[in-house]
Amino acid sequence: MFSTIKRRPVQLLYQLTAMILIVLLLVSCGGKANSSDEINDKGQSEVMEESDEQQDANSESQDIGSDDSDSSDTASEDSGFPATASDNSGSPATASESYTAYIQAKGELLTKLSDALASNPDTALNSMSLLGISMIDLALVPASSFGLGEESAIMVLGFLGVEDLVYSENGNQYSVKYKDEDGKSYELQGEYDKAADTLKCTSLVDGKETLTSEHRKTPYGYVSQAYVIDDDGSAYVYQLTATGTDGVVGMSKASEKPSSLTGSESFDFPKQCQEWYAMNGNRVTGLTADGNEISFDYTP
Repeated sequence: MFSTIKRRPVQLLYQLTAMILIVLLLVSCGGKANSSDEINDKGQSEVMEESDEQQDANSESQDIGSDDSDSSDTASEDSGFPATASDNSGSPATASESYTAYIQAKGELLTKLSDALASNPDTALNSMSLLGISMIDLALVPASSFGLGEESAIMVLGFLGVEDLVYSENGNQYSVKYKDEDGKSYELQGEYDKAADTLKCTSLVDGKETLTSEHRKTPYGYVSQAYVIDDDGSAYVYQLTATGTDGVVGMSKASEKPSSLTGSESFDFPKQCQEWYAMNGNRVTGLTADGNEISFDYTP
């Protein structure tokens, strides 16, 4: 019963995030459906022929891909990274797609790690340490509309009941401004580097900077960090690396904003933090806020 209660907050946060991403997916699909009307003008028979040809091509690609996956697994073992390391070929077309892919990877890791910590009586309370890095995603929800236009931003944030929304973009820079029901003003600014697949965001509340966040694609998956300033002026740094459901999460009190990510950060990058937790397969290791080392096997 106790562990079930402790698991719930992180899982609920990512259920909410999943719901928002579903809304965004519906908006995206709607745009694709409209563009498909132009194809229909060519005639249904022609489209069917093209579809058959594409299926044949996809079938051949799958056969080739199965051979490549064997060599990919071997390469990941040789590199020292977890065997679930993700493919880093290509970059998402939009900042929204980049953010969505990252947030899904982060959610998989945090959900499993939170459940693992909560299931162990000796670390159940430590699972609550993951709430801070999870709550950051609520402030970054507008990033899911970056590059998709104002209509998508209105649909996504309207789902959360915001008011007076203003969306703007200029090249690879984005901004979403809005107000809550109490009249408090919010703005999320973002800059997306497609070549590096990295998104940097700054959150402002009533004109005051409260959060900077960035994620970046790496050979093993993702690396990210966030700098959060509380109302009392205290600040915290959260760092994360993720590949599949494996990864490391770290958190520290901070006196200044950390340097920007380079993409060369190692998989153990967050272990420099004052408190950290790692998932490797079903093995959990970590260093608690009290300075105690933990290590145990998790049974899902």
